Amino acid sequence: MCNIGGIDIASRKFDYRIIDENGASLSKGSCEMTRDGFASFISDVPEDTIFVMESTGRYHRNLCHFLSQRGLEVCIENPMMIKNYVKSTTLRKTKTDSADALSIARYGLANYDRLHREKRVMDDEVRSIARRRQEVAEDIARAKTQLKSDLALAWPEILAVDVFTSSMLSFLSQFASPDDVLSADDTDLADALIQEKGRYLSISVEDIKGYAIGSIGVPGYADLVKDSAEKILYLEKRDKALTVALVEHEKKVHAKELEILQSIPGIGEITAAHFMAEVEDIARFATYQKLIAYMGTDPSIHQSGESFSKGHITKHGNRSLRKYVYIMAQKAIIYSPFFRSYYDKKRSEGFSHRKAMIAVMNKLTKIIFTLLTRGEMYKEDV
Repeated sequence: MCNIGGIDIASRKFDYRIIDENGASLSKGSCEMTRDGFASFISDVPEDTIFVMESTGRYHRNLCHFLSQRGLEVCIENPMMIKNYVKSTTLRKTKTDSADALSIARYGLANYDRLHREKRVMDDEVRSIARRRQEVAEDIARAKTQLKSDLALAWPEILAVDVFTSSMLSFLSQFASPDDVLSADDTDLADALIQEKGRYLSISVEDIKGYAIGSIGVPGYADLVKDSAEKILYLEKRDKALTVALVEHEKKVHAKELEILQSIPGIGEITAAHFMAEVEDIARFATYQKLIAYMGTDPSIHQSGESFSKGHITKHGNRSLRKYVYIMAQKAIIYSPFFRSYYDKKRSEGFSHRKAMIAVMNKLTKIIFTLLTRGEMYKEDV
């Protein structure tokens, strides 16, 4: 049995307590969050130690990376799990960094079998990429809404065209109002309408002028249109770069899992990569119910005496995973006869669209769990 190292992380320092299999203290200390601090910590750590630390959002990541790069075993745990463990074992209110490190070590000892069996490190790097890509995607959606709002004032007639293509966004970043168009030379307008590789937009200079002549737009809002169009173009470049980074990483570490997920109709490479970035390793979950609970689509339970009922979903789980499984469920309903039939069945039973979608998400999650656990491809069975 290995020793357990409990680490309590702060922004500029961390405290640690190392205990053996009997809970006896082997070493303790406090180090700065610097290279020298990390090196000092390593020199004081006995061999065969499993390190346990709380997920702090970002503060734990540098130390986690440092330890992992040296082949040391690190387990990142949910702070709520550790907090609940401490509450269940003591009534004392002692709260110091050293005491917290000891509590984390004792939690690790109490859960040793699970931690040793899983032998995992949360892949914070790829998860951070996935979360950042999600943030950028949400920023793009907000920027598109803003552009439509700006155009409704500056040039409402042009909204008859798909203004969200890269070419139209590029055009609007130069000519954002009817006045801009009508005062420009036809050659300049034609140049602005040329797409990459010398192709033209399906809309012509004459069409553009047609939308500009007699427009009720307010010229003063043109600068806002340009700003919104440029913002979307910039965000889409970021989204493309982050998508490439996410998919490339997941192909290296979860190639087989991505292949299995993509065997389900409607699930593409990007959503599959997001799913694996959040789940990491399906072996972390003993049952599909635990994966559903981790996602947060399990029903809340209300019991009082002999009264027992199920309420709304808990939403206590992983919000990002829940979002992408919802997207996957939407696509599966469109492209998979099995999931379409399952959705229709739930609707015929009186489920609202929202409840039917949650049922599809949970059914999809159960199937994904089974496929990934067995290493099998999906086969449609209506």
